[in-house]
Amino acid sequence: MWRDESCPQRTYVPPEKIKALSANHSLMRRVRSTIRMIFGIPDYELYLDYWYAAPPKDEAAPLSEKEFFRQAIDERYGNGNRTRCC
Repeated sequence: MWRDESCPQRTYVPPEKIKALSANHSLMRRVRSTIRMIFGIPDYELYLDYWYAAPPKDEAAPLSEKEFFRQAIDERYGNGNRTRCC
């Protein structure tokens, strides 16, 4: 088989390095989730985690990302017929 010099060789990655990368990814995911919660942005990844941990009986599959955000916007703002106080 020919070898292309532009392709990097596969190197061994020790398990400790993989665990460290995984921990960093987990930390960044928690930070991102916290920031979304502070600003009131729905977190689709968190929804999927909860859904796979205990799937509801009435849903065969989790909502798509687009359906999830549509439902979150409808829950937050209603159908647009809300009255304002001012």
